[in-house]
Formats: sequence, structure tokens, C-alpha cells
Amino acid sequence: MPLPNMMKAAVKTTQGSFEIKDVPTPEVTRPDYVLAKVRSAGVCGSDLRWWKIPRPQLVGRITGHELAGDVIEVGPDVLNVKRGDRVAIESLVGCGVCYWCRVGQYHLCPDLGKLRSETLSRAFSEYVAGPAANFFKIPEKVSYEEAAILDVYGTSIHACNRTGIRMGQNVVVIGAGPIGLTMLELANVAGARTIVTGVYDYPLEVAEKLGAYATINTRSEDGVAKVLELTSGMGADIAYECVGGEAAGVTMKQAVSYVRRGGKVGIIGALADGLDWPRIRGQEIDLISISSFSYWGNDREFKIVLDLLIDEKIDANSLITHRFPLERINEAFETADNKRKTNAIKVVIVS
Repeated sequence: MPLPNMMKAAVKTTQGSFEIKDVPTPEVTRPDYVLAKVRSAGVCGSDLRWWKIPRPQLVGRITGHELAGDVIEVGPDVLNVKRGDRVAIESLVGCGVCYWCRVGQYHLCPDLGKLRSETLSRAFSEYVAGPAANFFKIPEKVSYEEAAILDVYGTSIHACNRTGIRMGQNVVVIGAGPIGLTMLELANVAGARTIVTGVYDYPLEVAEKLGAYATINTRSEDGVAKVLELTSGMGADIAYECVGGEAAGVTMKQAVSYVRRGGKVGIIGALADGLDWPRIRGQEIDLISISSFSYWGNDREFKIVLDLLIDEKIDANSLITHRFPLERINEAFETADNKRKTNAIKVVIVS
């Protein structure tokens, strides 16, 4: 059956919501490219940041960067996947020639934003096309929905690698959203004792099911006192700020207050002003920024978490709370944005 010339896609409007429109279907324009049918796409916190907020540079754009699907067509140089393969798709696309790409840090490529938006960061549509190296075969036991949210796990494993987490450490994860819960799972895989803090009961209940050493609702409990109690008065070896946004002014201060002297703070969410800089300097607390993922040593971090999923070391399915078809993408975003009412953790678009 020939591929249609036009496809359905959720296109950004002036108001920041989505309109379903017919747009040209992407093509295999290079010998190393793959065309895939999108079967599932995750709604990320970064997507929500611009939900219903006018942003001129996004108007008319197709967005979404967490995805999985089926291979439809491959270029003549493609060897790693073939037509009909079920695939997880990594949407980070670097130029391949700059310094950062050449040393395995393609997530820092100066052209990353432009290149990924033109290729694989167009998950809220029927089809995508991009470099074959970003397509990874998945077995039947891995669902498209699970594979689509590996991007979240990729960021969290990058955080583990950047902070040097190891067995026996006391770790605090601030925020029980998708990043926080994946951070919990991977810290547990690394052998740490993981405490999760948050402000909503349901995500903290999920954290308990996923193996949190302890959970703390900081709306009703003193987070610092509880962390000190759980760590024999020392404080945590590492605290991960996994919230960002408007809450960052509170959560970054919490992160600094939770760690021991000589501890580390992994910053996954947005930065905030007003930190206790005298304590940070005087107690030699390391602030470590985390952005996306790429390679760690010789291994691609996306593939590391895919292997963990295949080996059932992580439980991606427990994070997925809601599923919507592409035609209801605005409803999907409303659900994800109103997590206090909907108990949403991870919302995915499916086809």
C-alpha cells in the first residue's frame, strides 16, 4: 500500500494549544534515514511548559520528542533496522561534525534544537523520518507506550552517570513526577537508598510501589528533619531536583538543605535564585547540571535504559496513567496539566 502524501499532525496554534491538520508526510531524503509510523508519543513536562502560552516561534510547528513506532521505509545505507520492525526512537539529532558530536556529547551540539525539530522531534504526528542510528528495535514484550517514554529514563540515567551515584548511598529525589519516579528506579538499580519527596499523595504512593526507601509529603512533613532522621543525622549524599519551573525557588533550596557536607545536588529541573550560597560554598556542595543524555563512556545511554526495560529492571508501565488518540491531544495536555485532579503521571498519545 503506497504511503499517503499527507498525514495528520497536531500543529501549534497562536494560543499555544494544538490544531489537527493535514501536512506533508516526511520522506527518506538521505541514504541513512528511516521513516516510521508513530504508534505512541509521550507528553513531556517541557511540552507542558508552553501549553496554552503564546510563543511565536512555535506557531505552525509540530512538536513532541518522546516516541516509538513501526519502521515503514529505510534508506539504502540502513542496516540496523528494516521495514516492519517495532522501534524505540531517540529524538536527539546532532550535526555529527562539531566538537561535541565527535566526542560523544551530541546532546550539547549547537545545532541540536534545529536539527531535531526538523526530523524526529515531531512525535505528535503520524510519521517521522530521521537518522537510522536513532532507531532501536524492541521485542514484542515491550509496548510502544513503554518504549516512547524511554526519553525520560534517558535523562535520569544521565543524571546517575553525571553525579557518580553508587551502592549504599543515601539519595533524595525531589518530585514524584515522571523524572522523579524514573530517577528513583535507576537509583535503586544502582544500589542506592532512595527517599522521594513530593506534594501529592498519589505519585508518592506509586513511588512506594516502585521501591522507595521512604517517601515524604513536604506539604505536611518537615522535609529536612525527616531526611536527617533517615540518614542518621548526616543528610543525603546526593539530592536530585526533578521539578523545576515555578517551584524551583522552593525545590532547589530543599535540595541544598537535604544534602550532607561535601554532598551533591543534581539539577534536572530549572534553576532558581535565592540559594544558600554561603552553605553551598562553605560545605563544598557540588551543583551538577543535567540536560538530556548521550553517551556514557562507550555506551549510548538511551540503549542502556532500553536494555534495562527489556530485562525488566525498570517498570515503565507503572508510570503511564492516561492514553489518548492524536485527535484528543488537547484533552491529553489538559489531563497532564491538572495532575492534582487527574492523578496523571505520564500521559501518552497512542494510535
